[in-house]
Amino acid sequence: MYQCFNDDIQPASLDKAPFQFSHRLMGHPALELSNLATALPALGERVMYSKGLSNLGANLDRAHIDDQNGLTIEETIEQIRTTQSYIAVRGPEHHPSFKDLHRVMCEDIAKLMRANGTGQLPENAEMWLFIASPGAITPFHFDRFSNFLLQFRGSKEVAVFKPWNDEVITPQQYECYTARSDRQMDWSDDKDRFAHKFNFHPGQAIHIPFLGGHYVKNGPEDVSISMAIFYDTDETRRFKQALFINDLIRRRTARFGWQPRAVNSPGSLDGFKSGLYPVVKGMASLKNRVAGLGRPAATAQISGGMWLHGSELLAEAEFVLHGGLRVMGAV
Repeated sequence: MYQCFNDDIQPASLDKAPFQFSHRLMGHPALELSNLATALPALGERVMYSKGLSNLGANLDRAHIDDQNGLTIEETIEQIRTTQSYIAVRGPEHHPSFKDLHRVMCEDIAKLMRANGTGQLPENAEMWLFIASPGAITPFHFDRFSNFLLQFRGSKEVAVFKPWNDEVITPQQYECYTARSDRQMDWSDDKDRFAHKFNFHPGQAIHIPFLGGHYVKNGPEDVSISMAIFYDTDETRRFKQALFINDLIRRRTARFGWQPRAVNSPGSLDGFKSGLYPVVKGMASLKNRVAGLGRPAATAQISGGMWLHGSELLAEAEFVLHGGLRVMGAV
């Protein structure tokens, strides 16, 4: 028995395919507009808001900078039905009214992970809250995490794409966005033929697999309130580390005329690449300590707290190591 999810959830399909089920959290006091009007202003920079987006190809990461609605957050919440606005809140569990909700959701996810053999506990679990005016759009993008999305008010159409489909998102796009922050994704209408589309109403939930592209069209009749929880498993953490290494190798070895095999493809040596990540990270950290407080090196990021300070020295070392494996036919 789950505390947040109903028993129609499908543990065997986690991170393999999107699916819809139902949740038990309708009426939770943290999600009421009266609580949100108090909690959101207290969360400060964790709250990002903008004009309601209307383009599936828009840059979601920069919307709160490039498409400001000219209102305060208090005014935006009060007038959300009529102002064509979009609010995203990262980490609402940092407010006391969401702490218990975050805890029980993590407990449910841990049960699901144990049921399908992907680990014991969710890593880097973080909630997101989304509030949108009627008709607002969330542009096409993918997240670096496994994801459950729960609806509490209003309706929406959610289009989700299975991960690892090169006709939707290329291996290079997976790598550069996972390793860095190139969030804006190419969108063309021909990709829509691969979408799994869900009509989403209060009390329903959707599992969006790790790296599964998706977009959202909110319904016209009411304000939409939904909440997601992002998390890593042992498997997704290893994939992210391998994608990071692939991105670094691909960018540094293009001049030699070859490229690494895509992650999650035959012969891609994902386990080796994942194992290489902490070695490369440790070498970079050592180099930075030796360099002292001099000019900071360029920094790349994997969400969830993993950071790497890149250097040409590390890139060349990787090329020699990976090149030797390629000669042996391993990559």
